[in-house]
Amino acid sequence: MAALRLALALSLGLAAAACDDRPAAPASGGGGPDPLEPLRRFEAARRAATDFSRLPSSDRRLGPDPIALRPVDPLGRPAAPGAPALLSPLRGRDALVLLDASLRELSRAPAPASPAGVAVMPSGEVFASGEASPALFRYVVRGASLEPAGRIELAGLHGVRDVAAGPEGVLYALDERAGALLTLRPGPARADGRLEVERWDEPIGAGPFRVVRLARHLIVDCLLDHTLVVLPVGADGRPLPGGAARIRHDGPIWSFDALETAGAGGELLLAAGGVEDRPLDRTGGSFGYIDSFVFLYRVTTGARPEAARLSAVNVSELGVLTPKAVALSALPGAAGVRVVATGYGGDRRAELLFRATDAGLSATPEVSTRPLAPGVAAMAALGGGAFAYANPLLDAWLLDAGDDGAAVASRPVQDGGEDARSEELRLGEALFFTSLMAPWNRTDGPLSRFTCETCHFEGYVDGRTHHTGRGDVRATTKPLLGLFNNRPHFSRALDPDLTAVADNEFRVAGALSGHDPWFALSAADAPWLADLGLADAARAGLPPEALRRALMSFLMAFSHRANPAALGRSSFTPLERDGARVFRDRCARCHAPVLRSDDPGSAVPFERWEELVLAPEGAIVWGRAGYEKTGVVPYVHEHGARVPSLRRLYKKRPYFTNGSAKTLREVLERARFGDARGRAAAAPGPFFHDGAPAGEGGGAFFHDGAPAGEGLAALDAGAIEALLAFLELL
Repeated sequence: MAALRLALALSLGLAAAACDDRPAAPASGGGGPDPLEPLRRFEAARRAATDFSRLPSSDRRLGPDPIALRPVDPLGRPAAPGAPALLSPLRGRDALVLLDASLRELSRAPAPASPAGVAVMPSGEVFASGEASPALFRYVVRGASLEPAGRIELAGLHGVRDVAAGPEGVLYALDERAGALLTLRPGPARADGRLEVERWDEPIGAGPFRVVRLARHLIVDCLLDHTLVVLPVGADGRPLPGGAARIRHDGPIWSFDALETAGAGGELLLAAGGVEDRPLDRTGGSFGYIDSFVFLYRVTTGARPEAARLSAVNVSELGVLTPKAVALSALPGAAGVRVVATGYGGDRRAELLFRATDAGLSATPEVSTRPLAPGVAAMAALGGGAFAYANPLLDAWLLDAGDDGAAVASRPVQDGGEDARSEELRLGEALFFTSLMAPWNRTDGPLSRFTCETCHFEGYVDGRTHHTGRGDVRATTKPLLGLFNNRPHFSRALDPDLTAVADNEFRVAGALSGHDPWFALSAADAPWLADLGLADAARAGLPPEALRRALMSFLMAFSHRANPAALGRSSFTPLERDGARVFRDRCARCHAPVLRSDDPGSAVPFERWEELVLAPEGAIVWGRAGYEKTGVVPYVHEHGARVPSLRRLYKKRPYFTNGSAKTLREVLERARFGDARGRAAAAPGPFFHDGAPAGEGGGAFFHDGAPAGEGLAALDAGAIEALLAFLELL
């Protein structure tokens, strides 16, 4: 396309700050026209043509997204040629696909909304879970056909992120929203296809998103707690009370695999892929100590639970970034173990051999790497050293025969023409999720090779509250979805538009790489771009403006997915309606009901809240341009912090700029306001505030640290319950 071939003059730096909250470095050139002006015209035209009340969610726009892989055989035995071998949910198409070992599609069936997990029972029954559905769908495999066979309805849930099966005939489901682990024992099906089920719920941690069952253990990855929980399992399949071991890092853990050791005890080896286990350092003007690592642990559960780290390997320096899939296996003859690590953001696969020694496993592995296109989210062993990969970035399954030097075969998902993404949008997605934005970064001390997803898992957050590099100011990670109608951007910097965001992201990402951020890419820089359908554009060259425009196009399309709590509904409950009224009177002055955060003329009248909140787009921003001081200290700016959007609050934990509130209930219990008579707040505005306490003139408001002795009121219990019900829908 023409935009991908457009050349530009030398760059002029911007004075605005990006993710690092620091001024831009001096421009490498000078004089001449502003090279960003064409991008600002492009952004203005796109905004003028967009109906922000109906901006479609990005989950379907970004392709079918094969997100997981599970062997059809409960014991993982290799399948015969042409026979059913693997199951893979298509997260962007609400479907579950049956594949043979060559990754040829055999059958496809409807799945729960936004499917992400699949489990196979000892009987061969298949269950699938979806992030936007409270039901587990059941299937049976007959020949080469995948056939729906009922469902389990889970009351009180909005979605199930992942599901696993145990040999006792039990299922384990993760409620990411509530931070709960559900143990389920399915019973017989009723006439309407619903399965009876015994159910046990228990809290497990913040953001549980992956669960695996071994013979004697259950392992749950809690993304926002940065914790792996290893639970011993009883004879009935239920997790045993007490005896759990926990592996906690300073940063998210994206993947794991485990092997139980011989004997009947509670010991296992566990490999994990995650970010470097130390605080993020931003004092150097960029992002320090956020390389990707593979960790090896020896874990003991039971009366004396313990997790001992055996090794930590920096795989960013091997070209493996954001490893979302790792595989741990024993070497023949008790010679040690092998870890295969793949990277969603890098273009290599690493194999780490930890040899057995007299003192145990070697801490320093033998390392080998081979090319592998980025975007791998899941992997499954096929026997004989072969692997299958699920790749949402390429919207394909990949077949790796395992032979040294053999090419990895790609089999794109058949999508019936539904995927109509432009080359520009595909390139922008790659810039966000891979190292293309800073391809020359190094891994030396604090210097790191990383991608946007290192801190923004799937575009949302990583649960961190990190030091900003300025005084004692700390800040939580914020979602990067929904930016198009939520400007200015960033809590302190207030970048005025996505043009500034894109240019600053290139600058900050590669700040210490020694390369000018105003660079071009060629086919030689990233040969795998051909797999994205960008071979011609890459051969012609991708100039700096085209790269920034592609990232902007992606961010414009990267809108929030539908809120599962609002799906399929057309009216508020009485409690939610009460919550809307409390929000109107107490919160809407700052968290404005607007369709564009910098445009008070886009405010939605209260009478339309119900319609737009319950629409799939959930388009109201619930934010405002400008700073406020609400007692959440230290302030990121002398005037406070920008009023954030409240869309999809359940994906944003922890809360407040400083991360001091772990739950929404805690946020509401700390609130204090000066208008105790219950008078409605003024209409949204002014849109840039002078930094006085929020709501001044209509009653001062404090989110935290309210001064004592000034007659400030708190929300009563009824108002808190009503607000919680309403906020669940945003």
